[in-house]
Amino acid sequence: MSMKVFTRGALAVALCGALWGQAQAAGTLTMGLESDPIGFNAAKARLFNQTTSNVALAVMEGLFAYDRDGNIVPRLGLELTEAEDRMSATVTLRQGVTFHDGTPFNADAVVAHYDWITSPGSGINTAMIEPIDYVEKVDEYTVRFVLNQPWVALKSALAIDHMFNFIGSPTAIKEDPDGFHRHPVGTGPFEFQEWRSGERLVVTRNGDYWDSDLPHLDQVVFRVLPDNDTRNQSLRAGEVDVTPVPTPAQVVAAREDDSLVVHGYESSGALSWNFHNRKEPFKDPEVRRAVIQAVNAEALIKVFYQGTTVPTSGFFNADSPWHCEDLDWPSHNPEQVSKVLEEKGPIQFEHISTNTPAGRRLGGIFQHFFQEAGFDTNLELLDQGQNIRAGLFGNYQMNIWRFVDFGGDPDLNLTSYLTSTVTRHDVEAYRPLLKEARTETDTGKRKELYCEISRKFADDAIFMMPVQSTYYVLASPKVKDVAPLRNNLVQLRDIRIE
Repeated sequence: MSMKVFTRGALAVALCGALWGQAQAAGTLTMGLESDPIGFNAAKARLFNQTTSNVALAVMEGLFAYDRDGNIVPRLGLELTEAEDRMSATVTLRQGVTFHDGTPFNADAVVAHYDWITSPGSGINTAMIEPIDYVEKVDEYTVRFVLNQPWVALKSALAIDHMFNFIGSPTAIKEDPDGFHRHPVGTGPFEFQEWRSGERLVVTRNGDYWDSDLPHLDQVVFRVLPDNDTRNQSLRAGEVDVTPVPTPAQVVAAREDDSLVVHGYESSGALSWNFHNRKEPFKDPEVRRAVIQAVNAEALIKVFYQGTTVPTSGFFNADSPWHCEDLDWPSHNPEQVSKVLEEKGPIQFEHISTNTPAGRRLGGIFQHFFQEAGFDTNLELLDQGQNIRAGLFGNYQMNIWRFVDFGGDPDLNLTSYLTSTVTRHDVEAYRPLLKEARTETDTGKRKELYCEISRKFADDAIFMMPVQSTYYVLASPKVKDVAPLRNNLVQLRDIRIE
């Protein structure tokens, strides 16, 4: 039997190391949410909004992920190897991982997940992963993704933080799908504890997490605070540590306040309005374009956004390598609007905004734009859940929507935009170009195809996206290691409290 003998200095170092290790997994983070989650059973929810994804990302994981520098790194998958014909790819899985309910993570779990997500009756929009034909088990810790066409974006698609990549326990989903909707079970750094609707949701540290260095927090409390001012006041009072989706005025004020930190991320997403392309008056592309041209983006940025974002000039922001310089992107043009109204006579429609202080103000600004241009319009205000349901079930003429920047390969954003069922437009018109771009390996040729798609979109005026999304969260200075807000999500796995 041997015994380690410490000098006084060595003992001090050892004790400091032990205390530092405890500090790395200590503390409670409180995060303000703008709404209750929709629920975590993807087949029941049909889509995850930002609130739902923020919670799901703490509890569940995918095969790969994007790191802070935009590189794809392993999570539950270790390596992806493409076949020579590019019609399939094998993924080697991480071993020794279990779901929070004790179910082993293995090839069977991955196959069950993607079978469930892509099944015809799931009701989930899987256009972004449409090239996946099926997933099969190779051995206990290897799966094969079999494709219906070569697809350069496969690994990127498996790395984005999206509902179809949040792998839940197959046992929990099969045995109690309704229960899973309220109590998600994953392999993530945090385990779900409780959800009090309209009040709070709590997750706690997964002590058996496969990465023993993570997470750095003991607990995360998500407080449901729909009012922006209430979230901001709670942050300033120390009752909340981090809050997403601040108003532009709050961002501007926080930049001048040493007691707060502003975390921002310029994305290729956009604040958008869906036109129901199968309902009057929006069956007519000239009408859709005229409504877009009624909106003064520069005035909107000055009055509402207070300089915290910029007008859109295409699908991808000006700093993106996929940005197209020669687009005739629809923008403010009162003369053209007047011409359309003279030709087509009175045009009436209803537009929907959210029934929050910011949503009401934004809706009022757009009501002013439309009426000033000569349209006969009515503003309807819905809470966020009602607005999502209106979009999913087509109960609208024009409604507000937040198209986030999923990141990764451009195929993913464009497919999400252009094959969405929400706008009820002619999806088939875009499929040939999207398919060709998906299979093209030459970057220059792919960009040409995406610019052709963008030009067609601009001509069709499928929906309105006047300003680029610049994502912000406000936080206490004690909140450290906030990763880039890709997909407008807060990566809780890396955050620590100082």
